[in-house]
Amino acid sequence: MGSGLTVLVTGAAGFLGTEVSLRLLRDTDLPIVALVRGKDVEGATRRLRRAWWGRPELAAEIGRRVEVVRGDVSLPCLGLSAETYGGLSSRITHLVHAAADLRLDTPIEELRKTNVDGVRHALDLARTAARNHAFHRFAHVSTAYVAGLRRGEVAEEDLDERYGFANPYERSKHEGERLVREAATDLPVSIFRPGMVVGDSQTGEARTYNTVYVPLRLYLTGRIRIAPVRPALRVNLVPVDYVADAIARLALDPRATGLTFHLLPPHDALPTARDLLDAARSWAREELGVKLPRPLFLQVPVPSRVLGSGPLAPLRLLAPYLRGGPRFLRENVDRLLEPYPFDWRNLLPKLLADATRRGFLHRSGRTVHEQVLFRLSRRSRRVRLHDVVDGRVLQRDAGEVAREVRQATAGLRALGVRPGDRVALVGPNSTRYLALDTAIGLAGAVSVPLYYTSPISEIDAILRECGARLLLVGSPPILEKARALTASVRVVSFARSPLRRAPSDQVLSWEAFLALGVDEQETGKAPVDLADLATLRCTSGTTGPPRAVPFRHDQLVTMAETLVALFPWQARTRRITYLSFLPMNHVVEGILITYAPHHAPAPLDLFFLEDFRALAPTLRRVRPTFFFSVPRFYERVWEKARSNALLLRYLALRNGLVKRALRPLVRRTVLRRAGLDRAVQLLVGSAPSSDALLLGLRDLGIEVHNAYGLTEAPLVTMNRLGRNRIGTVGEPLPETEVRIAPDGEVLVRGPQVA
Repeated sequence: MGSGLTVLVTGAAGFLGTEVSLRLLRDTDLPIVALVRGKDVEGATRRLRRAWWGRPELAAEIGRRVEVVRGDVSLPCLGLSAETYGGLSSRITHLVHAAADLRLDTPIEELRKTNVDGVRHALDLARTAARNHAFHRFAHVSTAYVAGLRRGEVAEEDLDERYGFANPYERSKHEGERLVREAATDLPVSIFRPGMVVGDSQTGEARTYNTVYVPLRLYLTGRIRIAPVRPALRVNLVPVDYVADAIARLALDPRATGLTFHLLPPHDALPTARDLLDAARSWAREELGVKLPRPLFLQVPVPSRVLGSGPLAPLRLLAPYLRGGPRFLRENVDRLLEPYPFDWRNLLPKLLADATRRGFLHRSGRTVHEQVLFRLSRRSRRVRLHDVVDGRVLQRDAGEVAREVRQATAGLRALGVRPGDRVALVGPNSTRYLALDTAIGLAGAVSVPLYYTSPISEIDAILRECGARLLLVGSPPILEKARALTASVRVVSFARSPLRRAPSDQVLSWEAFLALGVDEQETGKAPVDLADLATLRCTSGTTGPPRAVPFRHDQLVTMAETLVALFPWQARTRRITYLSFLPMNHVVEGILITYAPHHAPAPLDLFFLEDFRALAPTLRRVRPTFFFSVPRFYERVWEKARSNALLLRYLALRNGLVKRALRPLVRRTVLRRAGLDRAVQLLVGSAPSSDALLLGLRDLGIEVHNAYGLTEAPLVTMNRLGRNRIGTVGEPLPETEVRIAPDGEVLVRGPQVA
């Protein structure tokens, strides 16, 4: 493309806007102006960086070929100052309007702010630009569903409201597109109508998992077997890369001026509902090890009111799209673009692999701390928290803990903590520890968790070395020694029990600390980029003085998402119970397991054990879904099994039919006594496990899966369920490479490496 052209993209932080921006940068030399919402330019830039996380080629262009402008399409003049508005109107030559409110269940008045008023404001800017210079194109992203309840063939030029609409979203998009058509008398416009946009045809990656993903999720999780659709219904799915390629090309093609384009595959190439669910069933059997029943199709459409509750409720909003709809014609697309050889059978496995890996949870761009607060504040997939103290289980209301997180975040700021500051944290496992760890991240500070068994001199040395501004202490013995600290830090207590001696003046009580933030309104958004430093995790000091290992926010997110995706599909999509008992400052508990459950697509029951010595009775009470421990724990399980006379007689049996018949009973007995009878996977790590121990447990029918990691790379390899190879530490994690150097050193490359 020639110089002197500039493209403004609204909705650049959205799924489709991101993909269009990628193609404009990749295939042209044009500069891009990205209009992004935010409190200020810094906040808008941060939002765009988060949206483009995982697209390094895009993120690298921010501040170079991509200029970020803070604005809001719902506001007059896009919420821009007169100077900024005038500057844009004097130089943009193309405007790709991809901003949209995609919610199906939102009142029309709310949807019109973006989908109608937003279009009007974007058109106003385009008209101003056209008066100032040669303006080339207003490219409007609409939807094929502006056709509403119309049936039969729909030409690309058709826009008729006589047939009505299935929901307010369709009506608002219809009204927005009508504004663009009216503007075609004085502006060069092109209108793009995609179908149900799904993931990339090469990778399967999607940003959100709506529309066709909803019935697929319900079927794969066993929530529904009845499909309230005609089996011959054509499903109008279209890969995002096809849509983005078409928009980026045609928005710059003079031949596309004044035309509307249906962006979806040829009708006869689309899968039927039966095709889609049958293929998903086969894929689940092969890839997830899940045997799903054959779907039952209702030939008669089910009224939306019938879907209002129960397992079919999520289909209520999609009901209009499940009844069979129009046949969208593609004359303009076929004339200006090459034929589209759509192969849904090749696409579907990629879509399902991506969606199940993420549990059908949208890519939000949140940090792990934002995700924890998000889950605590949600009604769906509820989180229940429990402190296990002195043999009692104390349930904490998730909303109450969420308020503590917000107050603690404001309290940290009131004490002068700023983004990038180091805040140290030391204490036993508890919901207060979780709240404070989350608050440190939300304040944009860098957490420095410490061992509560460390001597005060070692803690003092680490505080001075890292330059901590604040020390949060939940351990009474350490609080009582606070006077011995030489580091210049303020100390806050989050200890559950009162101190045996009065604290020094430098110690702020838990109640006083929370009171600092009681009136503050926290947004739950951290003032950080995902590439910023999140935490310093200290080594144990067993091989010398403790060393601090740095991890970024994006690494914490990747590790949390990766770990939860490694567990069996059915277990991680149903209620998960987990017991936190290993030290929370350690990378296993504090990074891998503290954050991972909050990325699982399931309700959570999280228990925090204050005293490690109470592990055995607590396990029998909690009965976790997943369990990780050090080898010594499993050695005790084995020792107890061998101390039982009946089990010894079983172990003495020769391998054969009798022993195989007894093994399930033996397995249940041993696991029930250990409190692990509900655990779907047992893991061991943090120290070498003997093959004899793991083989002995296997003889009892108990599979313990060895894993390998270290502070600098918390999890590198893991034996997977169904392919446990005793004598090894398993397979490398996704995106992880492992090599052995000639001198025996283990070389690791992956996103988890500090």
